[in-house]
Amino acid sequence: MDLKKMLSKKMSISLILLLFGCLPIIAQTINVEGKVTDIKGEELPGVSVSLKGTTSGTMTDAGGLYNFSVPKTDQPVLVFTYMGYKTKEITLINTQTKYDVVLEETSKYLDEVVVVAYGVQKKANLTGAVSSLRVDDIKDIPVSNTSSLLQGRMSGVTVSSFSAQPGKDSDVEIRIRGIGTFGNSNPLVLIDGVEGSLSSVAPNDIESISVLKDAASAAIYGVRAANGVILVTTKRGTGANKLSYSGTFGVQSATVLPEFLDSWQWATLFNEQNNALGGDAPNRNYTPEMINALKTGSDKQHFANTNWMKEIFRTAPIQNHYLSATGGGQNSNYLASLGYMKQDGIMKGTDTERINFRLNADSKYLNMVTFGMNTAGSYQKTGEPLGGTWSIFNQIIDQTRPTIPVKYDNGKWGQYDGNPNFPLYQSNPVELTTMSSQQNTYKFDGKVYLDIEPIKNLHFKTSFAYQYNQANYSAFEPTHNHYKSDGSYITSGVASLEEQKAQQQQWINENIVTYNLDLEKIHSFGFLVGQSSQYNGNKTSNAKGEGFLSNDIHVMNAAKTTSATGWEEEATLRSFFGRVNYSYYNRYLAEVNLRRDESSRIPKKNRVGYFPSVSAGWNIAEESFLQKQSTIDALKLRVSWGKLGNQDIGFYPFAQTYNLGLDNYIWGNNKISGAALASAANPDIKWETTTTTDIGLDAVFAKNKLSLTFDYFNKVSSDILLQLPVSALIGVDEAPYVNAAEVKNTGWEISLGYNDKWNDFSFGANLNFSHVKNEITSVSGRKDWINDWTINLAGNPIGSYYGYVADGLYTTQEQIDNAPVGIGNPRIGDIRYLDISGPDGVPDGEITDKDRTIIGNPFPKITYSLNLTAGYKHFDFSAFFQGIGNVDRIVMDYPSIGGGATKEIWSRYNASENPDGTYPSLGNSTYNALPSSFWIKSASYLRLKNLEIGYSLPSSILSKARVQGLRVFISAQNLITFTGIKNYDPEKYAADSRNWTYPNAKTFSVGLNINL
Repeated sequence: MDLKKMLSKKMSISLILLLFGCLPIIAQTINVEGKVTDIKGEELPGVSVSLKGTTSGTMTDAGGLYNFSVPKTDQPVLVFTYMGYKTKEITLINTQTKYDVVLEETSKYLDEVVVVAYGVQKKANLTGAVSSLRVDDIKDIPVSNTSSLLQGRMSGVTVSSFSAQPGKDSDVEIRIRGIGTFGNSNPLVLIDGVEGSLSSVAPNDIESISVLKDAASAAIYGVRAANGVILVTTKRGTGANKLSYSGTFGVQSATVLPEFLDSWQWATLFNEQNNALGGDAPNRNYTPEMINALKTGSDKQHFANTNWMKEIFRTAPIQNHYLSATGGGQNSNYLASLGYMKQDGIMKGTDTERINFRLNADSKYLNMVTFGMNTAGSYQKTGEPLGGTWSIFNQIIDQTRPTIPVKYDNGKWGQYDGNPNFPLYQSNPVELTTMSSQQNTYKFDGKVYLDIEPIKNLHFKTSFAYQYNQANYSAFEPTHNHYKSDGSYITSGVASLEEQKAQQQQWINENIVTYNLDLEKIHSFGFLVGQSSQYNGNKTSNAKGEGFLSNDIHVMNAAKTTSATGWEEEATLRSFFGRVNYSYYNRYLAEVNLRRDESSRIPKKNRVGYFPSVSAGWNIAEESFLQKQSTIDALKLRVSWGKLGNQDIGFYPFAQTYNLGLDNYIWGNNKISGAALASAANPDIKWETTTTTDIGLDAVFAKNKLSLTFDYFNKVSSDILLQLPVSALIGVDEAPYVNAAEVKNTGWEISLGYNDKWNDFSFGANLNFSHVKNEITSVSGRKDWINDWTINLAGNPIGSYYGYVADGLYTTQEQIDNAPVGIGNPRIGDIRYLDISGPDGVPDGEITDKDRTIIGNPFPKITYSLNLTAGYKHFDFSAFFQGIGNVDRIVMDYPSIGGGATKEIWSRYNASENPDGTYPSLGNSTYNALPSSFWIKSASYLRLKNLEIGYSLPSSILSKARVQGLRVFISAQNLITFTGIKNYDPEKYAADSRNWTYPNAKTFSVGLNINL
């Protein structure tokens, strides 16, 4: 029986069991009702009311009222639970049907439950570094990528939103406590225990997010956990049936766009550059009459004033809608949801649209067997211009002149101006945004599990999860007609169609046994042992056709010539793991973890890896000497040590690979197809290993109003895999991998919180602050690992900016005559590079590669955020500030006049026109554009990330309409940014040296939440 048939059979049996489990049980019942309030008499909506020993229950409505049918049994007990309040149990009396209940607030720290690896723990008993987030507080922020919601919300977690381009998941980057490898540094994301992507989960479906930051909390995930672990728990239904809707509608615009020169200014600088270049370049100059036409706008057909950046950007809508149904009976619970998101990009030609669903359900049998399932899926289509959005920026910045109109009067796209001395056509950026590629992505995630509890606290759990993703990409590039204003044109290019199909499959089977043992409330033990098997497979097929007779036919069969390529890869992982927790009087805590992994990605002799961790905690506040004071509510000291592995190094890093089917050999006078070695092999490579030490302190003061968490960590990644240079005589495209580097991340992080309430007014403030120092401690075999603007050099951060040290501009001929000799031919107005070294490590009077040095840091050393919340009666308010510090970016308006020119270039040095200019003179761009500190700017910023005001209708009004809750709100995202960078968003990619990054968006939205 093949895998598909086996899966189909298993799913069918699962659905049948769930169906029968969800059937109502007919029995004699009594109806009880009442009201739940706090000690001040205020109604508490959303309190869980359940029948003890079953999964049957309901929830209080907006007025704190509940109504519940209870089977007639001997002394049934109702259990009332609510976040932040003590759980209360009420034993029912046969003759009484109304029970009003008062709940008391409790210590949030002591009772808060946090999701950890393969389970949950009370926060008071944690010994590892774990941060948690309830997504209900941020789920209404309109985003297309859920990952961006984490930005600034947890200390030690650096989230960078590089752009607001719709559907580009990779534009949001998450780093946990620095960067520990030269390869993939993305953390492991587990959604209900299954590896996945945060972007695939609707925010409204998420119950909580936990981040495992140290080895003690993450070691049980072994080779997948070196970059940290993010645990996503989705919601499950409970209690009475409830229907909920959440929706937002917003408008977006770019946070900042560069300001470009008017076309007459551009033409003036164009002439100035040509005169500096000499030769035949001045023959292309614009005449005074042409420049006057550009100034006056007297002939817009031929001498326009086009700001191409403004033409391709727009104010664009974004909308999110979410509908869910939840509920449960005596033995079954369910959640079903449907989501829809549509985002038009702020750049024309970019957009995305997604529909997603989720169904979570579980049933209990014989009061000991629980069967459940989680299923989710989505369809998303994403469009962007051919060649990507960067190609549009390239066209504007380097190619297309502002003297060309968007369209001529005849309706054709403008591609020429009226300068007969410069008759070359330029592609029209606005036209290019109408030529789009499209990607359709299909995702499915399914998981079934069985949990058997034969005796109290002993659980046998088995699960099987399957994941399938498919992305279909299609791009048709037509032939191009380049029109003049008189209607004449020339045609360029060959019509071509490119199609790609990429498939990803994953399945994982886990079998886990857990047992919790309490001995007279003195000694508490928790035991876990487990085994897992995982398979991952990827397959990609590409097809390309050229020579279409018509731009209107987009099928491969219509192409004159076609070609196809493809590849496939597979990997497996087999693991065994265990954990022991111990607590003595909840005062002294200890935890030990061990995982054994065996991965197909590593050679057989090094394939098995062991990843241990140990941690301990001391709840100081539980000591007798602190029992009589009232200031300290909780105080805990934590310490941990552990090792993690990294298997995200490709599927076959140890194996030789071959190119097949190419003309690799000469036989006589003919080229013969065959197999040729593409990469060399190293059968001795082993795991990348990360060792982490953490010391932490948790404290709660002033009757739970003030909280503090502090951690210091030292994280060392060793045996990092690199591809060291090899001689070209070996004849391979790729060098073999070797374990050759070590990276260290050290730092500290602190979280401070304050929450209080006075009558009808509440206020909260939460501050997060993190400092991380990233350092390469050794790189064996590579002393000059330079990549254009960056270098990986021992003693410095990964990807440090590397270039010459600039000392302003040359302003006199005497300075040039006395300058060091070497690269280029500097002139007055050019950048002045310093001679800081030489072959012997001292200045030698020459500017050479030896004078390049570290000139900037691409990864922020400091991240911080401040979240302010307030409420008054039915109004609520929140303001979230987020920022980074000690980070740099390349900010270079290229010192040449080709395409558009920003206003920064107007301040160029010119001995006669602008002798006080601070920007390099024109005409020597190759020299002035060398990597140097002249173009490195501090990218530190503070941003008002989110501002929201909401109003919840009073329960006295809603209860009449049988509505549990209704809230309306308005919000703004990326409202204000404080930074030293002008014209560009400081959060752009570190490698962006030409300002080609799609900008972030400022969004204003309105929204509605309603519960029925």
